Amino acid sequence: MFFRSLALLSTVAALFSSKVAVSAYPTTSGKVWHVTVGNATGGTIFNPNYINASPGDRVEFTFNPKNHSVTQSSFANPCTHLNNGFDAGFHPVANASSWDLPTFSITVNDTQPVWVYCRQAENTAGSHCGKGMVFGLNPGAEGSNNSFSLFQQAALKIGQQLVASASSASVASTASSTHTTTQAAASSSKSWSDHYDSWNHDDDDDDSWGYDDDDSYDNDYKWRRDY
Repeated sequence: MFFRSLALLSTVAALFSSKVAVSAYPTTSGKVWHVTVGNATGGTIFNPNYINASPGDRVEFTFNPKNHSVTQSSFANPCTHLNNGFDAGFHPVANASSWDLPTFSITVNDTQPVWVYCRQAENTAGSHCGKGMVFGLNPGAEGSNNSFSLFQQAALKIGQQLVASASSASVASTASSTHTTTQAAASSSKSWSDHYDSWNHDDDDDDSWGYDDDDSYDNDYKWRRDY
């Protein structure tokens, strides 16, 4: 009886230990979703640009040319890295035909929406996110207030604002440069004019060069004429 009880306890202990090990090292048995980041020509797209996955599924992002990131954002700020959100970093790819294209994977924990963008050229007129390079995991249905289309439209609006801001800055810079050049030219012209006036209208009393009122000129002229 004693030995049978001891064997039973050993079996229970073994089962418990096995359960803990599995919990510590979970395996993904769900579906694997494949998403391409960019394309062969360096396009600013995710394909597909949104999916509806289940808990336990895995999303694998494969990087294509030229240089993109997979960065988590939020619906309210589609082109800004979410605090404590994931970021795969930049993965430059020269050739789309390479057999070992870099990948980045995330596991779906629940059905809450997860928003993603490419942060290449962030906060500039060339922003990839501003060109619509965003991705949605489990977005709301179309027509809802958190649909993928609304998320992408918000990103495109940010891109338009960045382009407009860059254009305004360029115009202002050109105007400033033109104003500076005009001022420099005017200053140079005035300096030459002042110098000329100073030479042409000497204020001192030395009239030896001009037509003097005294007789020195006439005498000198007479001397030259007689000579």
